[in-house]
Amino acid sequence: MKAKALLLLLWLGIASAQQATVTPRDALCPVITLLRQIGVFVAIIMLSWAGISFMTSGNDPMKHKEAQNRLEYVFIGILILIMAFYIVAKMFAGVNVLSGGDCPWV
Repeated sequence: MKAKALLLLLWLGIASAQQATVTPRDALCPVITLLRQIGVFVAIIMLSWAGISFMTSGNDPMKHKEAQNRLEYVFIGILILIMAFYIVAKMFAGVNVLSGGDCPWV
């Protein structure tokens, strides 16, 4: 069981063969990077879906309103995503949200 956990940590980049101690900042860096990438991917997909549904709504006021609401929700989600990463950057001073900061693999 310990071997599987160690392999998982090695795969995630949290543990390494040369590094004996792992600080919380080093352990969270790959998780933060992964969450940022997933968030950006989901935001792009949702923004595309909202735009396509807005363009194909035609003259139907219900579809138009639904697409407009979806577009508003996407922009709110993007703002929440940006604010969340800036809050994390303030908690762990030195983690640059835009470039990955001090993560050696970014």
